Amino acid sequence: MKIRDIMRPSAFTIDGADGLGHAYRTMNRSHIRHLPVMSDGKLVGMLSERDVLAARAHADAGWWQMPVRLAMQSPPQTAHPDDSLTEVAGRMAVAKIGALPVVEYGKLLGIATVTDVLDAEVRSAMAPRAASQATAADAMTPYPRTVRPDASLVDAVAIMADRHVRHLPVVDATSGIVGMLSERDVRSAVGDPARYARDRGTAPVAYRVDDVMTRPAISVAFDTPIGELAQRFADDRIGALPVTDRFGALIGIVSYVDALRVLAQ
Repeated sequence: MKIRDIMRPSAFTIDGADGLGHAYRTMNRSHIRHLPVMSDGKLVGMLSERDVLAARAHADAGWWQMPVRLAMQSPPQTAHPDDSLTEVAGRMAVAKIGALPVVEYGKLLGIATVTDVLDAEVRSAMAPRAASQATAADAMTPYPRTVRPDASLVDAVAIMADRHVRHLPVVDATSGIVGMLSERDVRSAVGDPARYARDRGTAPVAYRVDDVMTRPAISVAFDTPIGELAQRFADDRIGALPVTDRFGALIGIVSYVDALRVLAQ
């Protein structure tokens, strides 16, 4: 299967001179997280929701009027419509990117997101036999660092920065999984995580982890087939899931990048 078979026609784009406020409204209204950035009819960058949140954190009150070109990723990585689905899955896994604009002869044809790729990999049964037999245990990072819900958010952010991770499982006093703290949760609450950790949480509100974490907790069993796992990421639009043993104890964490990596093998 080729990328042209699964890409979405690029109905939503943004001009590099437009303000980030306009881009953010477009994303929220259209329920999308990535916008190709155009200038004089040519693709010049990609703007993600993460880019907007980062700009908002650094520019404070003035972020709304900031030109998109100052926050976008440029030059953008692109895919050709005849690239194979497996090849693109591998590129996304390595680069940890959420979407690729599809370009042919310099013309933007559409966009392929991680959700599109994961969904197609599973539904078309393209995964190699070894991958189709793989489970969450084969893809997960074992025994991840966790955080308690009553921990200070600044301490949790420091752990994320030190471990270079974007997700922390949140567990209670009995080690039961009660939620997940993501980088997106942090950015939505306090802006740039690096600055928040550096300033030791000088925000007006002294946040705890349970103030901003995602709940209820959603987890998967260690023997969940990788295809089913990928489908969960595609359907639920989540970035990572805790993995449990047969007794419900936390033994790992698996991300959409991990799933892509196995499916692309």
